[in-house]
Amino acid sequence: MSAIRRGAPRIADIFAKGEPRHGARQRASSERRSSARPNFIDGWRKPLDAGFAPISQAMAPCVKNRIEIWVASTDCLLRSKSCLQLLTDKDWASLVRVQDPANRNSAISARVLLRLGLSRATNRRIAPAQWDFSVNGQQRPIVANGLPQIHYSVSHIDRLAVVAISPNLNVGIDVESVDQNVTENVMAEFCHLDEQRSLRGLTHSQKIREFIRLWTLKEAYTKMIGIGHSLDFKTIKFMLDPVTLVSGDDHRTGALPQFENFYVSVNHGLFHASLATQDSTRIKSSTEVQIISLAEASTGLPPVVPSCT
Repeated sequence: MSAIRRGAPRIADIFAKGEPRHGARQRASSERRSSARPNFIDGWRKPLDAGFAPISQAMAPCVKNRIEIWVASTDCLLRSKSCLQLLTDKDWASLVRVQDPANRNSAISARVLLRLGLSRATNRRIAPAQWDFSVNGQQRPIVANGLPQIHYSVSHIDRLAVVAISPNLNVGIDVESVDQNVTENVMAEFCHLDEQRSLRGLTHSQKIREFIRLWTLKEAYTKMIGIGHSLDFKTIKFMLDPVTLVSGDDHRTGALPQFENFYVSVNHGLFHASLATQDSTRIKSSTEVQIISLAEASTGLPPVVPSCT
């Protein structure tokens, strides 16, 4: 949502420091755990057909489908050379073309998270540096042929990177800063008429908060169905509290999409993220969502809070 971002802080450009690009031999040894690599911890989880209360292992249903959401601050990942060494020459060739330093650094972090998450999804049978990527006929990023076809979605904004990964389910994810200014004209440009009416009467700060929720939901939804901004956001209608998709793409297949919202706090900044997921198999099964986040140095707790709306 670059059109509505204002005054985002810039993270130091690691390329200005001459960060080396690493070949295959260097990457092979870098995947071992080192003291410099950030510590990711398992956090909040829930079954999609239950309430927001966390579940214990004893109470957990027989889970057939899993969605893991990886969350990390950009600056923490950029400080870890062992994480940067997971990236391939192909990664670097693509990333150096991103002109804005802050956007480039968050994209680097997102690619590191993606490689770590995909490796975990295969029980580490495939090392993080061994993954390769391609695009399908709709130009949607996918895992390259010859590798396990795991579904994923990536979102990043300056100080934060978020990745959703599922072996079986279509997923889409988006994250945006809550601390930004959004004009009435922008809201009108991207909101359904009924959504615009629902925002009337709110204070300006409340309108921004609700618009960010709507925006991330629409981004996550269009990523999940693989069409991105080719679908006019004004034609997508959500109802909030509880989140319900009222109108969207008429050609979707499978079960109705489901949505989750959560907040992430990074360095006194607040971010809102939305997850969209859909089972295209039409086979009844249980699904669990889990957040895996970079531990805060001071508390050891993930700075992630599920939204109760």
